[in-house]
Amino acid sequence: NSTYTTELRNRNINVLPGTPFGAASPVLGDEKKYFHKSSISTCFFALVYNFQRLNRDQRLALRALIDRKKIVDRFFKLGTEQQRKIANYKGAGNNYEDYLNYSVFPTTSYYVEEKVVNPLKEFPPPDLSVLPDTVRIYTNINQGYKEELSEIAGILNDPSVFGGRIKVNAASDQDIARGDYDAVLVPVSGYRSNFLFDLYDVFLREPSFAVKKIHLETQVNGKNERVADARSFQKGKNFFGLDLSGASADHADTEKLLEYVYGFMATSEIGDKQAYAQYLDELDQKMALGSWLFSLPSLAYFSTQFDAGSIHLYGIASQLSTIENWREKAK
Repeated sequence: NSTYTTELRNRNINVLPGTPFGAASPVLGDEKKYFHKSSISTCFFALVYNFQRLNRDQRLALRALIDRKKIVDRFFKLGTEQQRKIANYKGAGNNYEDYLNYSVFPTTSYYVEEKVVNPLKEFPPPDLSVLPDTVRIYTNINQGYKEELSEIAGILNDPSVFGGRIKVNAASDQDIARGDYDAVLVPVSGYRSNFLFDLYDVFLREPSFAVKKIHLETQVNGKNERVADARSFQKGKNFFGLDLSGASADHADTEKLLEYVYGFMATSEIGDKQAYAQYLDELDQKMALGSWLFSLPSLAYFSTQFDAGSIHLYGIASQLSTIENWREKAK
């Protein structure tokens, strides 16, 4: 419950980090001493499904089983004395459902807010008979977001939440690289919840929590256009186990997925980006690529000795934020 001091541009301003966990601090309960400010969310959590282990029927059943609202209610301790309060950058408070995601494009993003994509939110009851007795999920809690990932894992493992059908294990990068999982719980961080969105970081990131490496290969086609090469999707080169090296029931749709991801990232035309976003969301609804759980609200707390209107946040506000300009409140 102490105040942390970080090296800022204007030196030694006390800033309290305000993740949902920090927000529970009783120090912050005194509104006379502290105010908070939120930036646009820059991290979301997802369960990405392993195509080498789960067929389409199994992925559809698992997607229907995962109730993201149950996870968020437990994560933020809704209805308890320990309920974690949040606010978005527009000023709305405790708007938990706004952070539930139903698409690779988060609900807080431009693409959903402006109805460019219309994510599927209702699913039929899951056919549990097609799922393995225990769905094995891996995550690495030693490379960032340790508290958040640990808490989500605990919620997923609770038999009262998903009937004991899910088992989340903390795993090393070496364990994850072997691909011996049905799904991986991953944080996707560093995106901006507006027009810009890094789909390479979602679909083409090599399966490592410690190192961020994108596996993208391109070629020039007969029309002298640069396009994504099928070698971009190789088993062992992405969390999903997506692979175009051989025949599979998902091969044609996986080719489309690579085309759409590359098209979205390569274009700078607004209309093209919107079209590719629609194609991707519709394909995800069909293929069941994963469960896009929720975005993490970003908060920072400041002493009320500063004029709230003078503070500008840069970076991820849930970390120790930087402040470029500030002034003390007039006495």
